[in-house]
Amino acid sequence: MGILLVLILAARQIYIFNNEGLGPEVFPFQVCHFANILLLIVAINPNLRVTAAIAWCLNVPAGLVSVVFADGLENYSNVLNTQGLAYISGHMLIVTTGLYLLLTKMIQIDWRALLKAYEVLAVLYVLSVIVNNWFVAIFDEKSNYFYSYAPEAGTPLEDLYNLGSTIEVFGLTFNPVYLLSLAVVGAAVMFLMYLLSKLRYFNQDSNIQRKLAN
Repeated sequence: MGILLVLILAARQIYIFNNEGLGPEVFPFQVCHFANILLLIVAINPNLRVTAAIAWCLNVPAGLVSVVFADGLENYSNVLNTQGLAYISGHMLIVTTGLYLLLTKMIQIDWRALLKAYEVLAVLYVLSVIVNNWFVAIFDEKSNYFYSYAPEAGTPLEDLYNLGSTIEVFGLTFNPVYLLSLAVVGAAVMFLMYLLSKLRYFNQDSNIQRKLAN
């Protein structure tokens, strides 16, 4: 499944480049794009706990939300083309692969790995604000990595965006209230996913102990 995720991502990026040329969509910097790669890495080496923490705690819920709120499909003239099929199959596989890795105990996350994941993602989050502004200026096309530039239309993120307003600092345009709110929500979701992974192992360990006691 991990290999298939990477192949789907590669087919999508090549299709976009061949049909639209170089632009923000060609660079696989979006949260769910990372998922395709990170889940394969975890499948190959489950001992990379920070990678597993990012893949399970951030990428899997992001993939699930993208399936539930599939507003991104409105950007395509036909969902049966390469981009549309990649969106549907890719996000479904992200969730399926993540669940498989958890159920087979290949997702190994501890508190230290979660904190390190927070640190890595905080850096990437700040960089996404800078890169989004650069790419908008370079390509004259909205770049929205980590959804830090603007929310996807038709999703609950719009409510967060409307809490504040955009400002410009050092040539960078951003909505500080939205960025902070999105970061808080993201951190909370990651923590809940971490608890879910611990609950999975706690239940399994408890069952093993009961069987041994009997």
